[in-house]
Amino acid sequence: MEIVKDEVNRSHVLTRAATILETVASAGSEGIRLLDLAEDTGISRPTVHRILGDLRALGYVQQLENKRYILGVRLGLLGLAAPTPVQHASELQKIAQDLADQLGDTVYIAMQYFDSVYYLARAHGGFPVRMQTVEVGDVQPMSATYSGIAILSQLPRPQQERMLDNLSRTERSEWSEIGTEQHQTLMRKALTQFLEDDFLYGDDYVLPGLSGAAILVPEGTKNRLVALSVSAIHSRLPDSRRDDVIRFMRAAARKIQQVL
Repeated sequence: MEIVKDEVNRSHVLTRAATILETVASAGSEGIRLLDLAEDTGISRPTVHRILGDLRALGYVQQLENKRYILGVRLGLLGLAAPTPVQHASELQKIAQDLADQLGDTVYIAMQYFDSVYYLARAHGGFPVRMQTVEVGDVQPMSATYSGIAILSQLPRPQQERMLDNLSRTERSEWSEIGTEQHQTLMRKALTQFLEDDFLYGDDYVLPGLSGAAILVPEGTKNRLVALSVSAIHSRLPDSRRDDVIRFMRAAARKIQQVL
């Protein structure tokens, strides 16, 4: 019985350590405070502090001068050995550009990156007016982009609620004047729509004045969800275009699946 108990304890420690590492990774180069780590993970502050100490000793995390934590160099070296869709960047870029040419608007391909999304490709269509865009290689909170919402819809409900509870820390600055509560309401509406329709299509979900559509790439990659999205000003994505837009996107998503 003692052996079984020890195995369970080790499993719990590994799970907590993995959760902490993923949350640190999601914070990016700015890092994250110990207090926020505890709140975001739901793990007690003393336990987070103890595990961080072990991870620092291994070189998997490091602490900045401002006391925030970021991933360590040693963990980055391990990551270089892992397979990644980035090796297919040129093929993904071509698929994105073909779709952008079809639709006339901006197209993105993004994959899950812990609690965030990492952008693999971006292509502009012929329509000259564009809203704020995301760069290839950017890491964005799931709540900040249409691709992110599509991926967020597939995560466990407690994880979704944790992200919505922390929306005030991750949302775009434009929401500060409108209010986080209204943003949370829109986010829940978007998540419900995706689960019901298997796609997202609508206005203002991530940024006032921005319309968008998003679907998931079938099967994605091993342990990582991949999303395809389109963004434009309101007049470019009316309800009358929805069926055509989603049809073109699904065709492109099948091509992405073949590449990955």
